[in-house]
Amino acid sequence: MKVILPRRQIHLQRVCSVNVMNDWSGIISAGVAPIIVISACGLLCLAFYNRLDAMVTRLRSFHRERLREEESLVRQRFSAQPDNIEIIRHQELLGMLQVQTHLVVRRAHLLRHAIGSLLLSIACLVACSLAVGLSTLWSGCTYAAVVLFVIGLAVLVVGVVFAMLELKQALLSIEQEGRFVTSLITDLEVAGRAPALDQSAACRLD
Repeated sequence: MKVILPRRQIHLQRVCSVNVMNDWSGIISAGVAPIIVISACGLLCLAFYNRLDAMVTRLRSFHRERLREEESLVRQRFSAQPDNIEIIRHQELLGMLQVQTHLVVRRAHLLRHAIGSLLLSIACLVACSLAVGLSTLWSGCTYAAVVLFVIGLAVLVVGVVFAMLELKQALLSIEQEGRFVTSLITDLEVAGRAPALDQSAACRLD
């Protein structure tokens, strides 16, 4: 008995150490999934921040263009011989810039919601990883980790939906601007042909 007892104790110690190692490996494996999602959210946030910065720059350029057009319109209205065609053109361009500004601002709001959702998802997943680590001390943290992981993924899906809505509206402003420029070119061509037609008619009458 004196020889068998130490062997049993050694065997029990080995079993306990193996179980502890398995527990730690399981905890580390469970904590890897939130970290991977956090990395993906970080990359998306970086891309969306750059996109939002480009929108802010574009909005500032729209504001400068609106100020220039407003100044030109005021000068044209109070000039000695105001040109009604130029006044109408400035008014149409101001209206177009206002519409463009509204569309870009709406896209910027969607991007802000997407970034906020991604940041909230990162916060939930970080708390999930922390709860996974604390589950070694208190088993109740396991349920909190599962809930936080599900909430983080759900908020991530919400952020992706906001990004898809912004992407859907990305070409609206460009398409509308293209239609406006096409109509403006057509009007200028028609206005340029009118004097030529008047001159040819006058030559025929002579």
